[in-house]
Amino acid sequence: MYQKALLVLFISFVSFFYMFAKSSLAEPLSRTAPLTKKEFEQLQSDIRQAYARAPHTALKQVEGILEKVALEPKHYIAFLNYKAWFQLDTNQLSEAMRTLVLYKSKADSPEFPGLMYGYYNISGGIYIQLNLHQQALESLLAALEQAKILNKSLINQTLNNIGNVYLALNRLDEAEKVFTDYSEYAVSVNQPLSEVIAKRNLAETLFLKHEHQKAEQLLIELITLQKEHNFNRYLAKSYLLLGQVKQVKKAYALAINYYGQSLELLTKLNIPDEIIEVYFNLAKNYADMGDDEQAQLYIDKVAAQINSDTNLVFVSEFYQFKSTYLEAKGHYKKAINAYKKHNDAQAQLIKRQGDVNLAKAIAEIDLKVKEAEIAVLTREAQLKEAKAKAFQNLSLAIATSLLVFLLGGYFAIVSIHKKNKRLADALSKLEKTQKHLIEAEKVASLTVLVSGMAHQLNTPIGTIVTANSILEDNLQSVSQQFSDKKLSAASFSQFIESSHSANQLISSNTQRLDKMVNEFKALNVSIEADKPLSELSLQTFLTERMTIVQGYLAKKVSFQIQGDEATIVTAPTILGDVIKTLVINAYEHGFKDVEQAAIAIDIKRDLNTVTIAFQDNGSGIDNAILKDIFVPFYSTNIGGNHLGLGLNVVFNAVKYNLFGDIFAEPCQHGARFIITLPIDASSAAQQHRVETI
Repeated sequence: MYQKALLVLFISFVSFFYMFAKSSLAEPLSRTAPLTKKEFEQLQSDIRQAYARAPHTALKQVEGILEKVALEPKHYIAFLNYKAWFQLDTNQLSEAMRTLVLYKSKADSPEFPGLMYGYYNISGGIYIQLNLHQQALESLLAALEQAKILNKSLINQTLNNIGNVYLALNRLDEAEKVFTDYSEYAVSVNQPLSEVIAKRNLAETLFLKHEHQKAEQLLIELITLQKEHNFNRYLAKSYLLLGQVKQVKKAYALAINYYGQSLELLTKLNIPDEIIEVYFNLAKNYADMGDDEQAQLYIDKVAAQINSDTNLVFVSEFYQFKSTYLEAKGHYKKAINAYKKHNDAQAQLIKRQGDVNLAKAIAEIDLKVKEAEIAVLTREAQLKEAKAKAFQNLSLAIATSLLVFLLGGYFAIVSIHKKNKRLADALSKLEKTQKHLIEAEKVASLTVLVSGMAHQLNTPIGTIVTANSILEDNLQSVSQQFSDKKLSAASFSQFIESSHSANQLISSNTQRLDKMVNEFKALNVSIEADKPLSELSLQTFLTERMTIVQGYLAKKVSFQIQGDEATIVTAPTILGDVIKTLVINAYEHGFKDVEQAAIAIDIKRDLNTVTIAFQDNGSGIDNAILKDIFVPFYSTNIGGNHLGLGLNVVFNAVKYNLFGDIFAEPCQHGARFIITLPIDASSAAQQHRVETI
């Protein structure tokens, strides 16, 4: 009986082992065969045709291919590129950035040289849409390096894109050189379309450099070339720019004629985004002419066509113009409403910038988590395969060691299960923690920023609205008295006095709003990079600058400048503004409770650099926030009169205009800033251009 029971147990185990081993080693489900070269090329052709008809349709088609069709790695990367590009073209910027993160994880491999071009090129396009031109320039310069691996035509196209960013950053000399080189290349290889694009951009550069005669002459030549090749869309762009040139020259009738020709072409081509731009230029032209009826007509046309897909930079610029125009005409309430829409567009743009950067960060984290999950599953599969092979080998000795083997296998399976469960639980907790941290940080930072800005803007706007209401009430009262023939001299005098007070309130608070908006713009407006450089004695310059700054201060502040004698080549205006901002920052934040305020500056010269140590004896800066003080909108008093932009502007000026570095050191007494500058800023600037190009 014992032997029979043992035989039954042995047969049951062998059957179980066989089925387990078979299931463990079974081949995965077969997948659809990869596309042939011909099939892949046909799919590409279909997608391009769909894109020409409707980008949204093409995007859905690409998403279906990525989801359902088996693709080789290189083909998969190509369709990811299409997906990201179509998402950018349909204004789905956060989705495009998430797609690019996945694209980068696949394309960043020695196996696919040059394919990272798509990542950097599309990233540049996203940042341009978000008005983040410095980040766009960095991405396009990286794309240029990838283009060198691919072909010369792509290099020149990328340089043209870089030139457009230079235009946005007001680096006009660099933009002119890029477009001139691209134009010469297009002519040499007989590419009329590329020649048209390059020369149109060159004409815009000359216009921005106030070389209006050159711009006009180039545009007239360009229009002939565009008509010859039926490049009607670019012909419309040239007419638009030529109209702007004529408007600047105050040849308003000619400007209207060219705007009309541009509008006629764009209407036939049905390009709403460019039609609305022509309307905007017509509105400004009629405003300059003093034709208020026509100006208002085109202002209304622009406002009617603005929608959720309209570029936010254009929306902001339009409502700012509308507000200024209405204010000049005395329509203050309408002007305030337009200004609110301008601020709303700015806020939406800032929010969209944050959303896209957050989408990128979350996508990168998700990718890391998925990679970790794949690694865990791979290890589990390897463990199962090894266990199955061990079972097969041990089956030869199963008759003599059945009981021991069963017990060992049981405990091994239980142990593996427990480990897998602990690993899965830990991974789940990590994902939840990451999500909570990201959401908490996002909500906290946006809450502080939005509440501070809202508080700053609400007070002057509320005052303006109240004062305006008082004006309206007074005017209505005086009008009624006048109609009833009861208006006395005393009442009229009281009306004038009250109206004057209200007008002063409106004026002062409007100026306050303008100052705030200019400070907000400091986040996106690049400090001019072409400030004149000159040689100066640093000690003498700082002594003179401190003497001038001291005259601005209501409280006596003593200055001490010591250290090495150093003569440097730099931008005096920018360096002076940096020192002035640091002094005012110390005066406003550090010297409130200090009777004998003092600032010490120590200069140390090295071979190629000079170090300026700026030290005050004020209340100091908490070491815990030193890493945050240069971040835009960071302030310990964001609800007060400080917007938290001063030190951010100082950081950008030192970093990108003086080609140096600045940081805040922990200090026991007061605040201490260390500024490092090159001895020769012109050499540093040249080196910077070489490195970026």
